[in-house]
Amino acid sequence: MIVRKVVTSLIIIGLAAEVWSHVDMETEDFYFPLEPIINYCLFADQCLHDYITICGQDNLGITRMFVDLCDLNEYNCDEKKQYRHVTMNTCKYELGAAP
Repeated sequence: MIVRKVVTSLIIIGLAAEVWSHVDMETEDFYFPLEPIINYCLFADQCLHDYITICGQDNLGITRMFVDLCDLNEYNCDEKKQYRHVTMNTCKYELGAAP
């Protein structure tokens, strides 16, 4: 009886691991929103600017353009926000806006 439970548990764990390995996630999505407290200030201090424009979105769905990922981390650190990197299509309204 115990052997059957152990074998069943191992099969379930194996299937869960197989499914999880096929989940397509960006690295930013891996730690957001699973981990609510992220040290964005540490990320900002260790980051090198590459000046590739990115789109960011917070947990309320508010989007905003950033100069690069370092800029996003600096903004999160300074303003105590939790923006994350998302696809550029998410910021389609910000792309068309001209000052």
